[in-house]
Amino acid sequence: MRIRSIVAGVAALALLTGCGTSGGTTGTPTGATPPPSSGAGAPKVRNPLDLKAFEADPCSAFTPAQAEAYGLPGVAGKKNPTSPGPGCDWLGASTPAKASPGLVILPEGTNLESVYGNKDNGTYAVFEPRPDVQGYPAVLTLPVDQRPSGSCTIVVGVSDARAVLFDFQSVKGSSRLADPCGAVTEFANLVLTTMKAGAK
Repeated sequence: MRIRSIVAGVAALALLTGCGTSGGTTGTPTGATPPPSSGAGAPKVRNPLDLKAFEADPCSAFTPAQAEAYGLPGVAGKKNPTSPGPGCDWLGASTPAKASPGLVILPEGTNLESVYGNKDNGTYAVFEPRPDVQGYPAVLTLPVDQRPSGSCTIVVGVSDARAVLFDFQSVKGSSRLADPCGAVTEFANLVLTTMKAGAK
């Protein structure tokens, strides 16, 4: 969709000074005992992921089969050259999904700790910790609340030092327009499945 890259870039840049959360479908929950928190209140990550392979090729984190199942048949990922870390967008406004998800592997130094550190300083219009996705802590971080227009962003901590931003934008006619946070969480769940399988 025409504003997909802009949305992803803005969300990612906003994340560098504080990040957001998401809602909807969740991945594998963690055990009954919550993980310890950092000084800023961010959950610790129990099973860190190595992202090296996906930093080199972020578009490989969402496979063609996953894209088709998500409603984006034939949509290939396109690297986002303006994102602050390795990023990829799937521009699907003309597909059955009428939606465009994207991801940014945030640079070192931008993690859940830094996101949580900005939760009370006005960086976010919406800041909501969400259920874990694939066992990794997630938070909805919206500098501007665009959920009514079909947009949502979450940040997922994949280690204590690293985090991935997931972004979603839909257009009129999308079945996911009413629940963009559920849609972005579903997307994150699929990507993290791939990342867990491919991490060394």
